[in-house]
Amino acid sequence: MPPAILQYLLVSLILFLSSVVQGAVGFAAGLFGIPLLMLTGMPLPDAVAISVVASAAQNLVAAWQLRREIDFQLALRPSLIRLATLPIGAWALWKLGSDSKDLASQTVGLIVLAIVGVQAILRVEPREKLHDAWEWLAFSLGGFLLGLCGMGGPPMVLWVMAHNWPMNRARAFLYFLFVTGMPPQALVMWLLFGDEILGAMLLGLAMLPVILAGLYLGLWLSRRMSDRFLRGLSWVMLVLIAISAIVMPYVT
Repeated sequence: MPPAILQYLLVSLILFLSSVVQGAVGFAAGLFGIPLLMLTGMPLPDAVAISVVASAAQNLVAAWQLRREIDFQLALRPSLIRLATLPIGAWALWKLGSDSKDLASQTVGLIVLAIVGVQAILRVEPREKLHDAWEWLAFSLGGFLLGLCGMGGPPMVLWVMAHNWPMNRARAFLYFLFVTGMPPQALVMWLLFGDEILGAMLLGLAMLPVILAGLYLGLWLSRRMSDRFLRGLSWVMLVLIAISAIVMPYVT
């Protein structure tokens, strides 16, 4: 099989599985997809660009389904904080993208491990309201990581899960922020990387049927399997993927 066709099939499979995860647990598509795309030999900026398109489709569908649960007034300030730090992360991605692919792969792997570690260590008792400082920290970090490596969700998920909100309200809030972050991220990447990044975005657009099929399968699974099981399985897979991204440059 020609290498180009093989990579196309691998990208399709990765985006399908990432969409299944997104539909099942509500986040982590980028955490799964970006390291795996890089392990196929794809540069970090291209992997992030494909993830931008995939995430836009995934979260737009989910946000529309939960549109009545979105508190737009509550989401305004977090959205603005996130968008303010996104260009800084994108600039860091531009600098990192000029270095070796191995360094980029290892950087993403370390970020994934750090995120998983924070999620495992922090056991916050949910409450109605947190101090504003946590909001600024979570969403400024989320914006930076979104620009840097397309993985801006976990800091926001930690903040949302620290509130005693109904699950539909929490998911609607996150989906709305994910959706509103995608167009600015795509614009900033185009300004930094030029027309060459558009090819990766078009590839992601071509994968839309695969992405939507995975998303609906994940939503179907989420209604039939316990949240605890799905999340536990997701974290195990994340750790394995992160370790692979870190170790792969030494064994190839």
